[in-house]
Amino acid sequence: MRLRRFLFQVHLWAGLTVGALLAVMGLTGAALVFGEELDRQLQPEVSVVVPGDGWVPVSRVLQSVAASQGGASPRFLRMPQRPDAPLVAWMDAHGSRRVYVDPYSGAVLGVRSVGDSLVATLRELHVSLLSGETGEAVVGASGCVLIVLGLSGLVLWWPGRRKLALGFTVRRPLLWRRANYDLHKLGGILSLVFLLLSALTGVSLVFPAPFEQTLRWATRAPSRSAPPVPGTATGTPLPIDVLLVEADRALPGARTTRIDLPASPGAALRVRKRFPEELHPLGMSLVYVDRHSGAVLRAERAGEAPLASRLLALRYPLHIGVWGGTATRCLAVLTGLFPAGLFLTGFFLWLSRRSPPRR
Repeated sequence: MRLRRFLFQVHLWAGLTVGALLAVMGLTGAALVFGEELDRQLQPEVSVVVPGDGWVPVSRVLQSVAASQGGASPRFLRMPQRPDAPLVAWMDAHGSRRVYVDPYSGAVLGVRSVGDSLVATLRELHVSLLSGETGEAVVGASGCVLIVLGLSGLVLWWPGRRKLALGFTVRRPLLWRRANYDLHKLGGILSLVFLLLSALTGVSLVFPAPFEQTLRWATRAPSRSAPPVPGTATGTPLPIDVLLVEADRALPGARTTRIDLPASPGAALRVRKRFPEELHPLGMSLVYVDRHSGAVLRAERAGEAPLASRLLALRYPLHIGVWGGTATRCLAVLTGLFPAGLFLTGFFLWLSRRSPPRR
């Protein structure tokens, strides 16, 4: 009984202090599950293109982006993953400024910052509370609190083996306080597994280093190797389209999803690819190409990576619910609604403790 009373206080005050923030994170996450489709409806002028016969060379895309941005070069390119989708150039690592390009003509469709798009604003609110790295840390810490709430709630919910049915019952007549209590415990137990999965994957995305180290220790996997270093840079770098051909030869059958442009003259070109069997929307297969010689420095196929790396690649697909198609995406939306419902029922329970029961 002492343990239950202690866990009750932990559950109560953790929910009252962080519950509203978890509700916001859940609601924004639910909206982002179908964020791409929502973005295409709200701003089709930059999110939808008319398919043509073939894409223009990437070098032409870079020229168009540089011309529209005063000569500035993007950090990386997000390649279209559907025939009517644009190519997106991220001008910084966080994507706070993005240039949308028609891949069939090379024309710039528009430039957007975070505040110019509802979906982008919701994404930044969900990931960092619109507060940069500090907000990301708060979001990660809130995910840890959600894990504590879920585990403590499970102990408080447990009615005993002989009375297990009571844990899934909404008693009648529907008195205000009793109905809130029954709905709170029923919603909590039904969503527990999904909320814990969402919280665990979210925390691992915000704080990847300790999570990765733990996985590699548990699976006895070697530490992640550093990116390959090219030889001495001499002469003019080869055209980027030539380098992309070499990357395609290194991992045949994989589709290019992202091109990381080198930040320094001696750095390698990194090309991210996705094989059809990979669950991650962008894939986790990588090719490093020397820009001066065109030699493939390293080709990493995600399916042949150590177990720790394959588990790490599952974090994002599990978090956004894409691993099972439309059905699991809808389940992810439903999971995102539960924190708000649990916070409201818990908050009303706390208020009703000082007032008599009402019908």
